[in-house]
Amino acid sequence: MSSHVRSVSRRRIAAAMFLVTALGILAGCGTGNTSSTADAASRACDVAAPAEPQTVNILAFSAPSIDPFTDAIVKGCSAADNLTLNHTPVDFTGQIQKAQLALGSEGNSPYDVVEVYNSTLVEYASKGWVAPLDDYISKYEDKYQLGDVSEEAWAGVTYDGKIYAVPNQVNTQILIYRKDLFEAEGLSAPTTYEELVAAASKLGGKVDYPLSMAWGSDDALLDGFHGWLAAGGGKWFNDDNTPAFDSPEGRKGLEQMKGLLPFMPKDTLSFGNGDVMGLMQQGKVGMAIIWASRAAPINDPNASKVAGKVGFAPAPRGMSGIPAGENSVDGFAIAKNSAVDPETLFQIVASTTLNKDVQRDASEVVLPARMSVQNDTSAAQPHWGASFENIAGGAQALPAVPFMDPLTKSVVNPFLAKAVTGALPVDAALRQASAALNKTLLDQGHLK
Repeated sequence: MSSHVRSVSRRRIAAAMFLVTALGILAGCGTGNTSSTADAASRACDVAAPAEPQTVNILAFSAPSIDPFTDAIVKGCSAADNLTLNHTPVDFTGQIQKAQLALGSEGNSPYDVVEVYNSTLVEYASKGWVAPLDDYISKYEDKYQLGDVSEEAWAGVTYDGKIYAVPNQVNTQILIYRKDLFEAEGLSAPTTYEELVAAASKLGGKVDYPLSMAWGSDDALLDGFHGWLAAGGGKWFNDDNTPAFDSPEGRKGLEQMKGLLPFMPKDTLSFGNGDVMGLMQQGKVGMAIIWASRAAPINDPNASKVAGKVGFAPAPRGMSGIPAGENSVDGFAIAKNSAVDPETLFQIVASTTLNKDVQRDASEVVLPARMSVQNDTSAAQPHWGASFENIAGGAQALPAVPFMDPLTKSVVNPFLAKAVTGALPVDAALRQASAALNKTLLDQGHLK
């Protein structure tokens, strides 16, 4: 990959963030591109036909932010010579399970292209399960205009100095709130934890649930803790990879989460992002910190009772001054043990998912990876301003260590659940979680 792709100007990105912030306020709603993603992808698909017939299988979970890009790959290149593309949608848990089995097998993987995000990419790359793409990025930089992809997007799919996926979007957890209820109660969007609690208290009795979060104890609970840990100035690991979250900042963050739980539905510790989104669409929730990729369905008049009644803001800040939300980047990686030529797979993915029309169509539900689309006034969405302000404010991704997801989640989440429900004191929960994780990391060779 050439140096100018690696060295996208920070000032250029900051300017894009300023522009979309203004557009999010002034435009109200982006008009988007009227062509379908599949049509755009079919025009964009630009891949050298393999000499022999090849079948390409895609592993990707189904979600509003992922489906446009999966459709672009499969439908876009369906007419290409000697190529058959298949995709059977799965849920998120199914994707993780299938990827582990397929990529870690000794024979050829049943999946050739796999959807990834920051943490899964790091895990797969560290194990040698996915192919580095730097040579292909350099070769096809001009053809696919890869210099237009943002620095944040490339950074999110980089591990140990190499790029392992074609990014298609950036994502961040923002505050989505019922603007009509807030105005009726004389409230402004909360900017701190204290303001969040005060707003939730005032919304009590005005809506079924003042607040909702995706805090499923099997997965997303750790993401919630990550937000408040980082916002409070804490960190997950020391430089030697030993756990560092049993700290004053960790205890403060977990106490804050415990204080929020009474404002939420009783089943919160089983909720994923789709559950929170659904409750908001039904008008049952006053506000939520949720991925920006869920904003469009919540504001969709064809799917939501609160369309036009919601506002968007950065996640409330913690003691360190950064938003208590998480950043992430999604893309598609190429299985190292695929029987299909990796260069062919790269061309399929890069030519379709990064096509400007595909990116513009998908911008209704994602923050596009291409800066030119971020700056496109016709693509701007109401939540973009809050989203890019969140990113510029320092919201953090999970640590780029190979044992973060799912290993750290699986060990730590049960203790987090006990703490927020009061089954264990916060200090005891973090002390036990840290000890359990330290032992696991030692047993599995991640610590010396």
